[in-house]
Amino acid sequence: MLYTLREECSRDFRGTLGDVAAMGYEGVELSDLHGHAPGLVRSWLDELGLVAVGRHAGLQALEHDLPALAEELALLGADRIALSWIDPPESSADARAVATRIDAIAGAAGGHGLRLGFHNHWFELDPLDNGLTFLDLLRALPADRLWLELDLGWAWVAGADPAALLLANAGSCPLVHVKDFRSREGREHCPVGEGSVGYDRILPAAADAGVEWLLVEQDETYGEGLAAAEQSLAAVRRMLPVAA
Repeated sequence: MLYTLREECSRDFRGTLGDVAAMGYEGVELSDLHGHAPGLVRSWLDELGLVAVGRHAGLQALEHDLPALAEELALLGADRIALSWIDPPESSADARAVATRIDAIAGAAGGHGLRLGFHNHWFELDPLDNGLTFLDLLRALPADRLWLELDLGWAWVAGADPAALLLANAGSCPLVHVKDFRSREGREHCPVGEGSVGYDRILPAAADAGVEWLLVEQDETYGEGLAAAEQSLAAVRRMLPVAA
C-alpha cells in the first residue's frame, strides 16, 4: 500500500515505484497520484511490471467525484476502489446513516464500472449501543455489492482474531492489509514480523479465505519507509511461501 511510502512518493513517485518493483513486489494499491496524470502513472507501472490493484478514496470524494475516479482507475487498469476512512460513529443511528451512504455509493460505483470496498480501522469492530458493530452492518450488504478490505492489524488492535475474521468473510475479502504492531496498548507500528499480531498463523488463513492480494502497510515508518517495506515483504514470504 503506497500510503506507507507517501513521503517518498511525493518526492519521486517514479523512483519510488522503481524501488518497490526492485524489492520484488508484484502490485501496489494507490492512495494518491501526487499530481501525476493517471496515464503517465500507468506507463510507469507497466514499465516496471507492477499491477495497480486498486485505490483508496475518502467518503466525500466517493460521493462527489466518482466519475473522475472511475476515469482515473480505468486508465490505471483497475476497478476496485476502497473507502479509506469514516469518522467513528457515536451511536447505532449514526452508524446506520453512514452505512446507508456507503450502500448508495456502492450502487453508484457499479454504474461506473467500479467495485466498492471498505477498509476498516479499529473502531468498526467496537460494539455500538445496540450490541452490533459497524462491520456487522456492512456485512449485511451483499458481497457482490461491497467487498471488505480487512486491515488485519487494526482488527487485532480491536481485540478480534484476524484469522477467524478472514474465514468468517471468506470470498468477500479480495484485498487485505497486512500491518503489524508491537502491542495493542501502545499501537506502535513496525515492519511485518517484528510485532505481536502473529502473521505466521494469519497469512495461511488469508489464503484459505480466498484473498487475492496481501497489501503490506505501515502507517508510520519513522523515516525508514523503503527499508520497512523490504523487511515486511521478506517476512511475508517466509510465512507464506506461495507469496514469493
